[in-house]
Amino acid sequence: MIGGYITCIVLALIIIFMGYLIHVKKKLWLIAGYQEDSFIGNKDKLAKLFGVFSYIVGIATFLLPFGLDFWGNVSGIIYAVCICIGTVVTLVWQQMINKPL
Repeated sequence: MIGGYITCIVLALIIIFMGYLIHVKKKLWLIAGYQEDSFIGNKDKLAKLFGVFSYIVGIATFLLPFGLDFWGNVSGIIYAVCICIGTVVTLVWQQMINKPL
């Protein structure tokens, strides 16, 4: 019981820290599939997009065990669907950002 809380909290803190590194420190090499030479768009917008997405995923991961206790498996399904949809939206948005300046 308590192990699930600790696991989700530690994982959430790691995800939020990674978002901070991407968003604020502009460590774009942390983005999977990012290649400096093939990206021709605005790197600041890309860093903000993936950083904010990481913050949202981290907060949702932090709240997941509380939702599982309160609502049961429904919150886990909602979590999974929202993360999948958010990932698709983020990747589409990345392609829209990857245009010449």
